[in-house]
Amino acid sequence: MKKGYFKHKLNFFWDRFHKNRIWFHIAGIIAIIWFLIRVIPRPDRIRYPCQQMAIATVSGYIAFWVILWSALFHGVALWMRKAKSNFGKFSPLLLVGLVLSFSVSSMVYADTTTLKQNSPTPWEPLSLDPIGTPTGLNPGRVVWVWNPNATNKNLIGYWWLENNNDQDVINEMVSDGIKNLAGEETENAAWNALFKYFNQEHGYGEIGYQPGEKIAIKINLNNCYGGYGDLDNNRDASPYVVKALLKQLIDVVGVNCEDIYVYDASRPIANWFYNRVCNDFPDVHYVDSDGGASGREKVTPSSEKIYFADDEGIVRTLPTVVTEAKYLINMPILKRHPIDWGVTLSGKNLFGTWMEGIAAIHPYHRAAFTQGNPTPQTDLFAHEHIGGKTLLYLADGIFPTKIDHSTIGKYNMKPFKNDWTNSLFFSQDPVAIDSVMYDFIFTEGCNPAEGAQNYLHESAEPQPDTYDPEGDGIYLSESLGVHEHWDTNVDVFSSDRYVGIDFVVIGEEHYIAYTNSQKTALKNLFFKFFFDHPLIQRLLNL
Repeated sequence: MKKGYFKHKLNFFWDRFHKNRIWFHIAGIIAIIWFLIRVIPRPDRIRYPCQQMAIATVSGYIAFWVILWSALFHGVALWMRKAKSNFGKFSPLLLVGLVLSFSVSSMVYADTTTLKQNSPTPWEPLSLDPIGTPTGLNPGRVVWVWNPNATNKNLIGYWWLENNNDQDVINEMVSDGIKNLAGEETENAAWNALFKYFNQEHGYGEIGYQPGEKIAIKINLNNCYGGYGDLDNNRDASPYVVKALLKQLIDVVGVNCEDIYVYDASRPIANWFYNRVCNDFPDVHYVDSDGGASGREKVTPSSEKIYFADDEGIVRTLPTVVTEAKYLINMPILKRHPIDWGVTLSGKNLFGTWMEGIAAIHPYHRAAFTQGNPTPQTDLFAHEHIGGKTLLYLADGIFPTKIDHSTIGKYNMKPFKNDWTNSLFFSQDPVAIDSVMYDFIFTEGCNPAEGAQNYLHESAEPQPDTYDPEGDGIYLSESLGVHEHWDTNVDVFSSDRYVGIDFVVIGEEHYIAYTNSQKTALKNLFFKFFFDHPLIQRLLNL
């Protein structure tokens, strides 16, 4: 009987003080420490998304203690002045103890089990089951170029500073990517093949690039909402990858600088990016949402529209930088996105390609996470002035993000080994390239939701009578590319990782060299330990 009573009391107290019920205090203390150690050395970090979350937690936690202790101390002081007995004077101490105990044990405060409801349902993608029709000069080809020497593993200052990026290595990566995408030995032959394929497909004949033709390059500056003077470590377009592409277009293809337009219609081109590119290419046009700084031009509206397939019938205006260009190059970034555990890849990068604001599209974007619903990315890929004009998808995976669309993070999966991804991706198939980047994000454990890939299904196999982005009554009826998930049982450097996507990998030699150096280091360490051992030394001296 006593044993059962004692067990009952133990269970009662354990239930009251279970670890899930003290998270309010643990989270508050950790948030305060995190905020102090991150923001005091660098006050500009206060704008980081993680610090905005920390501020909310810290504010709530401090407010709790201020209100609690103010009420207690004022109440205790008043009680003790009026109490007529010693027990009466000190009884408030018992109340304080009970309140503190309640703050730890009560279910009033956050229980971590409720947070799990916002996480995506775990799922295992079906490998080697391609859908859709591959497109491109070499249909469905995606070239992944990896070189760990592109960046410094341990950054000094912002990621975008020159000392953290090796321009020569990035130039070589772009060169290798273009040649392997086209399957040619030289840069000139590769670009000529890509342009000829594009022009043949669009009915212009078997011709390469012609002088005077305009090229628009869509970069991703989504985190430059702070204006031209924006200075932070958020992930936006890399000036070094953009410069490597411009060097190819100008020096190899022969495009005049005046015929190239680098743009983001939804954001200002911040000075940190502009200055690093403009210094080498001052005659290129830099077009942004504001046109309010030296060298920046403001986007202007055209008469062309994009008609989205959502229930509201949203219509947006395309800028002349897009409509007057013959070719478009889409430069997304290897990024997660905080909205509903999504991803920001080639499709999402095109959200900065119309004149009006982005926010009104978000409900449509969220609805597109439900499998089978129409998606805005498919509208964009299918539009004749956007996806229809895209010559090349060149995705920047030099520094990836893991938890959101702004905070860079190192990858642990092979071959990265707790380093930046140092990768570039090349394709003429928008569905295939986003499928590959999605697989990298998912395999790393960044947990994008299953619904985040719905746009890949819709673009590979579009629903009939759904997508009419030009509003001309002609609905999309053909596949925009091939979608597939890779087989993680196959080595990441193997082309057999996919069967429908033509996966080409450049850079395995860096992993082999790294592995061999590690083996050599371990071998040297073993022999040093072995031969330096006193017993071995004694035997050798006999």
